[in-house]
Amino acid sequence: VVTNPLSRLEVIMQTSKISGKSISVVEAVKEMITDSAQFGLRGIFRGQGIGIFKAIISLSLFHEGRHFMQDAFKQYNINHGYFDPSLA
Repeated sequence: VVTNPLSRLEVIMQTSKISGKSISVVEAVKEMITDSAQFGLRGIFRGQGIGIFKAIISLSLFHEGRHFMQDAFKQYNINHGYFDPSLA
């Protein structure tokens, strides 16, 4: 809840640089307040749905990759006699 508005500020500041003008934090906060006035609380969290979706995919891939590596190392150790599964 706290990091979403900060993330929104970051996006506002990054996208303003694309158009060639750099804005200050105060101007970005003012733009966020304008969004809040226009869209309500939804204005503060605008664009966060895609961020949450990205985080879910990223964390899922990381988790699955960790399991894959754990199984691969375990199998390597069993194949080379470094680990006896009957003792575990």
